Amino acid sequence: MAEDAGSPRCRRVGILGYGRLGQFLAGQLLARGPPLGLALAFVWARDGGALEGLPPPLRLRDLSLLPQMAVDLVVEVAHPCVAQEHGEDILAHADFMLGSPTALADPLTEQRLRGAAARGGHTLYVPRGALWGCEDIRRMDDSGTLAALKVTMTKAPQSFRLQGRLRERLVAAVAAGGRQVLYEGPLRPLCPLAPNNVNTMAAAAVAAPSLGFDGVQACLVADPSVPDWHVVEVEVTSVGDEGRALSVTSTRRNPAAPGAVTGTATRHAFWSSLLGGCR
Repeated sequence: MAEDAGSPRCRRVGILGYGRLGQFLAGQLLARGPPLGLALAFVWARDGGALEGLPPPLRLRDLSLLPQMAVDLVVEVAHPCVAQEHGEDILAHADFMLGSPTALADPLTEQRLRGAAARGGHTLYVPRGALWGCEDIRRMDDSGTLAALKVTMTKAPQSFRLQGRLRERLVAAVAAGGRQVLYEGPLRPLCPLAPNNVNTMAAAAVAAPSLGFDGVQACLVADPSVPDWHVVEVEVTSVGDEGRALSVTSTRRNPAAPGAVTGTATRHAFWSSLLGGCR
C-alpha cells in the first residue's frame, strides 16, 4: 500500500557503535520509535562481530554503503576517530549527532565537520550527555556573562580508558590507592588522552564557545571509593562587578555499572537528545 501523502514521513536513524549506549539507543528505536515516527535504519560497529544479535537487514558492515541507506540522522556513540575519519562523508548525506565531541578538540576536525555540514545542508549536533545545566551555560555564553567554567569528573579507576601519560598515572594511582587527581588544566590537551571519558567536558566546551576547549578547565579524578558511580561537578562563574560575581556549582551523581564508561542516566539523556535531533 502506498504511504498516505498526508502523513509525515518516518525519519530513519542510523547508529554507529554497539556498546552499552548503542545497544540502548537501538533498543529504544525498535521499541518506541515507530509511534514517534522514527525507524532504526542500521547499526554499524568497529567490531562487526558485535552485531550478530541484530537482524541481518539492520547490520551495516561497511560505512561506504551509508549513502544507499536513505538515512536522515546518524548517531555516533563509538569513538572520536569515527567522526574524524567518516564525519564529512556522513554529513554529505544526513544530519550527524556526535556522541564523542572530544573529536572537536582537534581544530582541523572541527573545521572540516562544520564545513561539511554547511556544504551538505545538514546539521551537526552535540548531545548534552551527562552535562547538567548545559542550556544555562549556553545562555550565559550567548549573553557575554560567562567568565569561567570548570568540570570535574570522578570515577573509579576501572571506568577510565586512558592513553599515553595518563594511562601511566592511572596505573600509579591504582598502586598507591585512594583518591588521585590524574589531570587538572585546560581541556584541549586532555581530550586525546581520555577520548572516551571526557565527552561531558567536551560538551561544555561546545556549549561555551567563548571559552572553548582552551578556556574550559578540566579535572579528572580516580577514586576507588565510588566503584559504581560517575560524579560530575560543574562550576560556573559569571562576569563580576568589583569582585562580586554569580557562581553556581552543581554535582551530578550518576549510577554506573562497575567498569562502565557511560553512566545509567546518561543513556536517557542521549535518547532525549536523539528525539530533539529528529524534530
